[in-house]
Amino acid sequence: MDTHPTHRRHLLIHLAVIVAAIAIAWCRIPSAAFLNWDDGEYVSNNPWIRSLAPDNIKAWFSTFFVGNYQPITMLSYAVDYAIGGPAASVYHTSSILLHMVNACLVYVFFSKLQPQKAVALFTALLFALSPVQAESVSWIAERKTLVSTFFSLLALLQYQGYIRRSSAGRMALVTLLSALAILAKATAVVLPFLFMATDVWLQLPAINSKAWVPRIPALAISVLLGIVAIQAQQAAHFMEGTPHTVVAHIAAVPFAWCMYIVRFFVPIGLSAMYPWPVQWGIAQWTAIAGTCVAVALWIRQWKKGDSVLHGGLLFFTISLLPVLQIIPFGEALMADRYLYMACIGLAYPAAYYVAKGVQYLKREQWLAAPVAIMALLFTTATYLRNNNWQNDHAFYGALLERFPESAVTQYSAGVMYLRDGNYDLAALHLDKAVRLEPNNAKAWYNKGLLHMRTGQVMDATEAFNNSIAAADYVKAYMSRGMLHLSVGNIDMALADINHVLQQQPDNGRAWCLHGDCMEKMGKTQDALTDYGKAISSAAPEPLFYLRRGTLLYKMNQYEATIADMNSAMELGDQRGEPYYWRGLAKNKINLSACADLIMAARMHYAPAHAALAQLCHGQ
Repeated sequence: MDTHPTHRRHLLIHLAVIVAAIAIAWCRIPSAAFLNWDDGEYVSNNPWIRSLAPDNIKAWFSTFFVGNYQPITMLSYAVDYAIGGPAASVYHTSSILLHMVNACLVYVFFSKLQPQKAVALFTALLFALSPVQAESVSWIAERKTLVSTFFSLLALLQYQGYIRRSSAGRMALVTLLSALAILAKATAVVLPFLFMATDVWLQLPAINSKAWVPRIPALAISVLLGIVAIQAQQAAHFMEGTPHTVVAHIAAVPFAWCMYIVRFFVPIGLSAMYPWPVQWGIAQWTAIAGTCVAVALWIRQWKKGDSVLHGGLLFFTISLLPVLQIIPFGEALMADRYLYMACIGLAYPAAYYVAKGVQYLKREQWLAAPVAIMALLFTTATYLRNNNWQNDHAFYGALLERFPESAVTQYSAGVMYLRDGNYDLAALHLDKAVRLEPNNAKAWYNKGLLHMRTGQVMDATEAFNNSIAAADYVKAYMSRGMLHLSVGNIDMALADINHVLQQQPDNGRAWCLHGDCMEKMGKTQDALTDYGKAISSAAPEPLFYLRRGTLLYKMNQYEATIADMNSAMELGDQRGEPYYWRGLAKNKINLSACADLIMAARMHYAPAHAALAQLCHGQ
């Protein structure tokens, strides 16, 4: 980049404009709460991010989180926890800062790619301020997209530098940055192919041996980590197909491709989720026809040597390939987060052609007008879009308003009300979900949880049976096993738990429940072994230590009981029960139990009151 003082001043001004615009658009998000939309699994209930200890780092690289393999993203969460603990504001602020850095990298990339700094600024602002970016930036659980894009953009910058002046150091950086991008989010496996779009923008010949040199190691890493990512998705049962026809799946690809373009340029009716169409009507087939027209235009411009549009659509399409439902996954057809990096391929041609039109009119100073208008409109729209990301009620309320006939939306809202303790509203939404999709396993599963919570054992069992019949749903087996155990049907409970362990041999909760069954059957050593397996699983929970600790107390192993209760507290158990058992164990080895029993009583653990009266003279 130019080092002339005037150019440096323009650079700083442009970067300041980008950062300031993002700060305004996302100014409300630092005060937003965690959402019940994967935020718990990734952050607020995740013990593996609470320190940078070697065991945690090992877990990031050896464990799948919510069907994803993303150790570098987990590192970013751990750094946030080290800074601010469980405060959601820290994670939100980090995401906004990452988005600012990514937008600045987009600006730098296009400043190096072509000489017009105004085009680079316009491109970066389109990327930074589009309302479709709210999901990736405002949703804590989507940090993986921001981190992956950060490393992807750095890799693209190094690749561009390598093409201009090759060196072993640059090639090594391209390989390293590509690996880090994929380790943050698996969809970055397409990064070696995005280098092709850069080649087009640089107007390189299609067959260019120099360009392939840095791609080969990056491609090898993509294949290796791509296999791991598929295993992660399969382990979470995210790739079991969808109940849609072959025709619907074929039509979904051009439909989604077109709608992503529409969503970016006309960000109206945005949503955190876009369900599959109930019926393929005129709107869907019009979008598919639009895709045919757009592709025809693309081919025409390609033949005419239009490298800007050709490279842009190539970049856009390659970025979307993993999420275009070519391989069916998930319950939603589309999501705004998939546009985060892909939209760069749309933003650059748009900025370029607006600038070219202004130049044609010989009024280059006029370019400031469309840039300012776009920035104002997109900043305002993004600011308003972020209203939906403030808390669970705003989030699910927006989903219900946008897609009231979606079973996914209905059962998700039902789960929110279930966790709030509003069982009437939970039942209303869960009942509607199973009416909309009678074979939706997750809807029946959550309906079963509601019946468990309200003590309706027979109804809960029936709901779990329906969930299992619909999709052999592992969580339903687990909950049905808990239900059987709660009413004394140990053999039936073991059958369900063993089914879970066959599919998920590292499921700590299943091993803990298996231990509960063994303990009730009087098989003490087997129970200890099971609790040990639960504790050694990928995601140990306070309950596992609590269960083993109480059993150890009954076996008169009081020091071991104290150690397990300490571990339960360290993992975040905020109840009085660990204090109670630790106090009793201390009393058995002639240590003072009163402080623990007092704490247990203050935390409303009822048995602590009697123990306190007996052992501490009513303190």
